[in-house]
Amino acid sequence: VVESRGGIMDSIQRFSNLPTYLPASPHICNADIFFFLKEANQDIMRNSSLQSRVDSFFIYKAKQPPVLNATYGPFSVEQPVPLDLMLTSASFGFTNKFTFNWKLKSHIINSSIYSNKPKIQTLFYIAGKDWDDYDSEEMLPCVKMFAFLESREVVASCRLTGHLGLCVVELELSPSWFSSPPPLVLEETLEGITVELFYKIYAVDGECSPEDAKWENNIHAGEDNEHQALSAMERIGSIIVYPNQDRLKQSSLRLDENIVIHLPLNPVREGDIVTFHVFLADYSLADQFVLRIRTAPGVRIADIRVSDADQWGVQEETDSARTTATVTCVHNDPGAEDRANTSSYEILQMDFEIANGSSAAGAQQITWQVEYPRDDSVSELLVSEIFVSTTMFVGIVPLAMDTEVLNTAILTGRMVSVPVKVVAVQEDGSVVDVSDSAECKSADEDVVKV
Repeated sequence: VVESRGGIMDSIQRFSNLPTYLPASPHICNADIFFFLKEANQDIMRNSSLQSRVDSFFIYKAKQPPVLNATYGPFSVEQPVPLDLMLTSASFGFTNKFTFNWKLKSHIINSSIYSNKPKIQTLFYIAGKDWDDYDSEEMLPCVKMFAFLESREVVASCRLTGHLGLCVVELELSPSWFSSPPPLVLEETLEGITVELFYKIYAVDGECSPEDAKWENNIHAGEDNEHQALSAMERIGSIIVYPNQDRLKQSSLRLDENIVIHLPLNPVREGDIVTFHVFLADYSLADQFVLRIRTAPGVRIADIRVSDADQWGVQEETDSARTTATVTCVHNDPGAEDRANTSSYEILQMDFEIANGSSAAGAQQITWQVEYPRDDSVSELLVSEIFVSTTMFVGIVPLAMDTEVLNTAILTGRMVSVPVKVVAVQEDGSVVDVSDSAECKSADEDVVKV
């Protein structure tokens, strides 16, 4: 009997050590993805009460304001989750959509600005916005970008639009922002000036202010009174402004051991003039040669210029359409001893014009061949290309529908994916979806696959 009584007391003692709790069942409504959490070292006595219960939860995705529902037996109660607990962005608070996951992202198209290309372009888009949930009548806010340099300021605006919720702000710097380089200073050694970029989000009923791009020296102009600012000024990043001109990227085509052609890599448009540079190669002893050129039908030879008439004499012959040319080059001082072991230098500049209305889009070929009358020798026929484009892209930007990926596959068993697009920005600020033509790769296929 004693042993039996002791066993009963032990059972009662063990039962009494288990905390009492309120057996209510919580649930989150109107949330796409949410989790109830448990702390790693949670106190077992935390919910040891029949009067109250505490649960932690994490709302990851929601298109509507979430509602907390709790049931206890036949009783049920609901209460909206306070928005201030969800860290929602006030920048999009005036829209008729729940913007819990929305975040404004920016991408500077070119961080180096030159005096011959003084335009700053920044693409803004809304991350976290469902691309499939698009309303053509949806009114998104305007974005105003500020560029600051000491006491100077210039401003431009654009309105976020479309199912991607994006726009491009274009801001052109006046010549006063480009200080002239001092004399006798090489352009390669010039240091640029750092310009800081910031943005604000504004709610306006009509168009964004088109005249903002003309504002300068207006830091205290009080432009905020005109529109309702939805957010404080936030930093985008910085650009470098250079006083010199941007040089075109070039590649080299070696015709033989004596002649090298330097040609631009940048695509061009119809009507543009493209300059090719003819160089004598390092250690070349050639003092006489004939250069034969033939162009595609949509390209004509506009001009041929000798770089140093004191060193080289040049005679040119072209056909009436100026699509073929024969250029005879003779060094004025045929003494080869003085020119041995010299570095490469320019002999000619040749301008090629892309004809208008020639449907020349794509790669336009130019053939080159060098003859040496003295040796009665001819080089191989080589081909260079000019890339003609009807649109001029200045940069591409990858867009992800959300900037964060929470790997919930281990919890739900469902693969997690985020849609990705690639857009190209043109010189005029228009945006083209080039996702079908782009190639995307993952830095680690074991973690993320594209």
